[in-house]
Amino acid sequence: LKLKLAVVRRPEAVGACSGFAAMPWVYKGFPKGYGKGYGKGWKGGKSQAPPQGVPDDFRVNPETKYVGTVDVYHKFSGYGFIIPDQKGVIPNDKVFVFWKSLRSTDRFPSLAKDMQVEFTLQVVEKRGVKTLQAENVALVGGAPIAIQDQSDEKKSFVGGQNLRYTGTMKFFLPKQGYGYIKIDPGYQYDREGVPEDIRVEQIEMNCGGENPGYIQDMKVEFGIWVTLRGVFKAYNVTQPGGAPLPAAPAVPPGEGAAMPAPTAV
Repeated sequence: LKLKLAVVRRPEAVGACSGFAAMPWVYKGFPKGYGKGYGKGWKGGKSQAPPQGVPDDFRVNPETKYVGTVDVYHKFSGYGFIIPDQKGVIPNDKVFVFWKSLRSTDRFPSLAKDMQVEFTLQVVEKRGVKTLQAENVALVGGAPIAIQDQSDEKKSFVGGQNLRYTGTMKFFLPKQGYGYIKIDPGYQYDREGVPEDIRVEQIEMNCGGENPGYIQDMKVEFGIWVTLRGVFKAYNVTQPGGAPLPAAPAVPPGEGAAMPAPTAV
């Protein structure tokens, strides 16, 4: 009987991001109450209200650091808003934050509501209007954001967190946010019930900090974790050897791309 051996890799060897990280972003619709319609391709056909412009007398120093609290962050849409602790220093006392502005070591960088962060400001133009956007978003003091590391500590893994298996990504559908991997035969596991085909969620698609695109019949490497309900899922999926998966271009909200209908993940 020929058995296949899994490979053990350190976290830094399997595509962990550092410095400026960009979240794997797939638009899945605005949250309830945000408004109907978002340009061409969005059911409803109504246009979104234009962004609030920066007052003419407001000057931005890109070196100035602000401290604030995350008011809301839509994880799978890749954007949110931060409220500065000091009132009156930023117009409207709220600033937009996009996933490309996060400094994170996570595979899927994001923010959590009520999280304390520090950031700088940048003036950007959206649909002809100059508006503010948070940049260099990190933990207070400058440490990178590491939400996913905390979540990983609570996971139960097959063979351990750093044990790596190989298989073939049968498909990954970016709009739906999931795919399936056929595990290579011959592995022995430390628990029963691991299926031949295992599901992978968008959050575990490691594209080196970018957005996963459509994938079919690709060789991959991954870990296996078990949910509280006993469901086996793929963890930190990369190409063999730890190289990032192919990325697809990310389009920020408001840049004119056609938006698919909301999909639950």
